[in-house]
Amino acid sequence: MTLHPTALTACTQRVDGCPYDAFEMGLLPVIRHMLTTYRSPETQAWVRAQTVAVERWGETVGLALCQRMQGVIRMLWECRKSDLSFMDPLDLDQRALLSDDEEALMDMLHHMRRDQTPKARDAVERLTGGLMDPHLIREGLKLAARFPAVGEATPSRHSGPRLSVVGGTA
Repeated sequence: MTLHPTALTACTQRVDGCPYDAFEMGLLPVIRHMLTTYRSPETQAWVRAQTVAVERWGETVGLALCQRMQGVIRMLWECRKSDLSFMDPLDLDQRALLSDDEEALMDMLHHMRRDQTPKARDAVERLTGGLMDPHLIREGLKLAARFPAVGEATPSRHSGPRLSVVGGTA
């Protein structure tokens, strides 16, 4: 096994041991291609990111997801730049592995999509080295709002009574 030449840390773990849902697992190659684009713009890996997303979710959702994810990656890149580690999206041996940075990013998105604020904050701190970057957080929350976790209990923001029309007038 070899790490992506641009990955600076050998800390890895297996993806299958993580709590990510199918949507988040589908994000991983998109994230890796986008990070490759920032590290080596001449690769134009963003094209592969869009292709992967469109093949997985269709044109409407896939391109919208890439747009939102690009904002997250751009803000992350501003925070971390060259010391960000990630796996090569084209290396079959690395697909089942996560770098520490990829795990922190995936954890951040996982918890934001479920409105689990304390856990999301912890992931942001791990990802940025203690910096609570408001731009990264805002972009992550935009993605989470557009693509929330489906079918999982999330706390209701409205705990009081709600008005509803019960019957019509006669």
